[in-house]
Amino acid sequence: MLRYSLINITKQAKYSSQKRVIKYASTGLLLLCTSYIISHPKERKSLKSNIESITRFGRSLMIGLTISIDYLVGPLIGYTESEIHQRAADRIVQGCLQNGGIYIKLGQGLAAINHILPKEYITSLTILQDKCLTRGKNELEEIFLQEFGKKPEEVFHKIDEQPVAAASLAQVYKGETMDGKDVAIKVQYIDLQDRFHSDMKTLNYLLRLITIMHPKFNLHWVVDELFDTLAQELNFEIEGKNAERCAENVKQHDYVHVPKVYWNLSTKRILTIEWIDGIKINNVEELKKQGLNVNDIDKKLITIMAEQIFHTGFVHGDPHPGNIFVRKGHNNKAQLVLLDHGLYEYLSEKTRVSLCNFWESMVLKNDHALNIYGKELNVDDPILLAEILTQAPYSISSFLSIKKGKGAKEHMIQQAQEHFDKISAALRTMPKTMILVIRNLNTIRAITQDHKSTVNRYRIMAKVAVRGKYKVSNPSITKYITGTIDEAKFEIHLWLYSFIQWLLKTYLNILWFIGYDTEHVVEFLTA
Repeated sequence: MLRYSLINITKQAKYSSQKRVIKYASTGLLLLCTSYIISHPKERKSLKSNIESITRFGRSLMIGLTISIDYLVGPLIGYTESEIHQRAADRIVQGCLQNGGIYIKLGQGLAAINHILPKEYITSLTILQDKCLTRGKNELEEIFLQEFGKKPEEVFHKIDEQPVAAASLAQVYKGETMDGKDVAIKVQYIDLQDRFHSDMKTLNYLLRLITIMHPKFNLHWVVDELFDTLAQELNFEIEGKNAERCAENVKQHDYVHVPKVYWNLSTKRILTIEWIDGIKINNVEELKKQGLNVNDIDKKLITIMAEQIFHTGFVHGDPHPGNIFVRKGHNNKAQLVLLDHGLYEYLSEKTRVSLCNFWESMVLKNDHALNIYGKELNVDDPILLAEILTQAPYSISSFLSIKKGKGAKEHMIQQAQEHFDKISAALRTMPKTMILVIRNLNTIRAITQDHKSTVNRYRIMAKVAVRGKYKVSNPSITKYITGTIDEAKFEIHLWLYSFIQWLLKTYLNILWFIGYDTEHVVEFLTA
């Protein structure tokens, strides 16, 4: 009887406790809903933003912990490293897609540092390059009212209902100004400014937590870099100024065009530029249909990007195929159109000149000079930096040591995984501005490889680098003469190096002809 009474009392206490929890939770929820309904629209917006921020944080924390546990426990229960990498990459992609906006941008940023990530991450994260947020109903009208105090149809004569392009931060619409000019209207997603700081704090916290649990994967510095670059990208007035500065820098080349900015139709969250009809630079089939020469396009692209790095130090941070159009110029040859100037890096004169000298030394295989200029860039292992910049083995002996059947990309990914710590340390110690330079180089390299170009990228860049050494503030006549002599000497060195490379390729082709597998080495020499 006593036992029955105790059980009954326990059940009643438990039931009473549950009722209290439900009562308090219901009351709290009711108060929260009432507060939301009667609050000022600005307060309501802030409350909604905070709730969504907490949700994204919780989701990200769960994904981070799940991945961490998987890396700790997975090997003990028989999963391979590749399987664990794949699951982790899939979870990151899913989390980025669910959280949207800045998280997608982070995923794209991680995909861009493909010189240190496992191939499973690279393949999965690439999906994010084509993903974006969807715009809510009436959101376009709401952001126009916030920015201009007018509806879209009051600002423009015409604006298409559907965007012609979309990205992680904005959508682009085709429109027509009141005086009949076709324009591209870039409109930011409405809540990105509100969630920027909270999301960045979340990402920073999570990556630091991952670093504590897995010291080898010390990537929280990526968020520090991303914070500065995203702050730039979220301000479209900065993008407009970058576009005008880029246009000024390339004005001597008639084969490059930067669309005009319409400042009277632009704000921090809406950017209006000249509409351009062109072909994406990676649409090789259409380029050839239009009678445009791919090698000519690549030569112009490499030259322009090299001049940004080695001459002006004002470097486009995201020159992916969607941001470079090609159209016929006045001479019926290819004219490049550079788009999306939201992400730029400015190299100090010291860093730029050191990089010029480093690139020249790298091409000439001058190890002593390479070591000197590597140290100027805060890198203790100059060979490692050379391989990061070129994504290829530095020495001929490294070429010949490549394992049979292994392609150029696979070999470099394997090398990156084996030397992850060293590469990560080098990226942290070198000037921060170098990160986007490396991204620029990798992106341009990928474009020319997709074109199967026969243009010698290193030779073009090396020539630009040598000229860049003497492009300093207030150059003297002595520097001009010295630079001219150096260029002539460098041309001779380049010719000799090209001749040696030709001999090596010929020798390897002969070996291939008589039955040796040398094709994988030739791939590096033509990369």
